[in-house]
Amino acid sequence: MTLLDAPKFDEARDRRNRLLTYGSGGLILVLIIGFWLLSGHPADWPWNWYTHMRGRHAINSFMESVEKNDLSKAYVIWTHDKDWQQHQAQFTAHPFEQFQYEQNKSHPNLDDKAINKAYGELVHDPDWQRHRDMLATYPFSRFEQDWGPNNSQNEYGVIQSHDIVAARVFKNVLLVGMFINGRKSKALFITYFPKDHTLNFAPPDEELYLGP
Repeated sequence: MTLLDAPKFDEARDRRNRLLTYGSGGLILVLIIGFWLLSGHPADWPWNWYTHMRGRHAINSFMESVEKNDLSKAYVIWTHDKDWQQHQAQFTAHPFEQFQYEQNKSHPNLDDKAINKAYGELVHDPDWQRHRDMLATYPFSRFEQDWGPNNSQNEYGVIQSHDIVAARVFKNVLLVGMFINGRKSKALFITYFPKDHTLNFAPPDEELYLGP
């Protein structure tokens, strides 16, 4: 092939290709920035942004329910168990220890895994172990004391507003710091667990620095 036989340069096609390349790059950049904003513009690695988005949404929904004094809804968000009342009634009506004893007595060859599965079918809750532990360690009666506006255990008084001021993924959980009712009280720190979508109080040694 000689220079005379070389294909003619297609300027229009080259322009279209460049526009497509720049347009695709711009769209990707816009999507990244939009995702970052939806995640609360975290100062964290991009692979943690989804956890930030889900965690902030859960905590905001929780605090808004507390501010409306809708503690039943707030407890649903805290435990990530919309059927916690039914589960509590089932655990009371059918104690696992009694069920386990009866199963071991009537079916001595059953292993613990089979017994746990059978109990889950009895109480209609395949995730019964997590739900039972949550209800036992932080029952609704204590939850009301901590978050109710007229209880002595609630050191914030009537919670009217919240402002998330810091968030960081730490040890596979999202640690969130916020001010309640402005800066009139000490900061509140809550953790969001991405694995089961539950909330909890942050240990004192894991609290974030929020400035003076």
